[in-house]
Amino acid sequence: MGLHHVAIAGGSGGLGRTLTCELCNNEEIHVYVLSRKSKPPSYLASNVRWLEAPYDNIGELLKLLDCNSIDTVISTLTPSSPEVFVAQDNLILAAARSKFVKRFIPSEWGIDSSSDDEHLPLSFKTAKQSSLDLLRQQPSLSSTVVYNGYFMDYFGMPHCESFMLPEMPYIDIAARKAAIPGSGNELVTWTYTKDVARYVLELVRSEDPWPAETLIEGDKASLNEVLAIAEQVRGGAKFDVVHDSLADLRAGKISEIPAYEALYDVLPKETLLDWMAAFGVGIITGVFDLKGDLLNDKYSNIQPVKMREFIKMHWEGK
Repeated sequence: MGLHHVAIAGGSGGLGRTLTCELCNNEEIHVYVLSRKSKPPSYLASNVRWLEAPYDNIGELLKLLDCNSIDTVISTLTPSSPEVFVAQDNLILAAARSKFVKRFIPSEWGIDSSSDDEHLPLSFKTAKQSSLDLLRQQPSLSSTVVYNGYFMDYFGMPHCESFMLPEMPYIDIAARKAAIPGSGNELVTWTYTKDVARYVLELVRSEDPWPAETLIEGDKASLNEVLAIAEQVRGGAKFDVVHDSLADLRAGKISEIPAYEALYDVLPKETLLDWMAAFGVGIITGVFDLKGDLLNDKYSNIQPVKMREFIKMHWEGK
């Protein structure tokens, strides 16, 4: 296997930082973080190069990629505004014109956001799908969309190692409260970001053709099963639980739990609750229950953490 030069857009925070940490520890990979900011954070590893990315200028992005012989681009840009999708689109177009870039992973992650509004009423999914369509129209680029379900990290916070925002979807283990979408019996695919990064490392190292979609699974568990594990690990006392109906969630009505309040300084309250309502619809309608061939089967040496083990590891005795 040859040396890879990998650029990670958004590689200094959230999932991107986790990918940066994993990939930079492999001697076959040189990691470059693309960022709008001119100065790197103090925690950036010394063997990672920081590149200020002019996302509004395709020509300058092209120069940046080619000057550093980038062969693989991974986007982890958070879909927080229309400008983010413009940035990714420009990065795709620059990569397509590059002499070196041959592979591109877009910022999809999680689930297939192309589902109709009955299954997933996300406000930004049209822009997300448009960006994905643009990527697939580039004959010079091999690409794969990585789907890993919901990130497991949230149920270990604040005790687990994670760079994700403390979202705590539907079950606030610290406060012993839950607002469950629907019955809570629908299966959800969960994966810890550190396990996602281990699989992405194998994707980057592999010389095999990439599939159009890459599915990763840490574990499958319904929210009721997650709730039961959390209650048991925290001593057996029942949590205060409410259920939100599918009709209410489709109307954007969602019960709040204390964990959401901690995010209102980072994400506007309306935006966060809209996302959680939409994801709740997706859970009820099965969008988060990933089905298909798993990358896990190809790399059986990787043993992703399971939900019970994860919650027990970070909450037992607390």
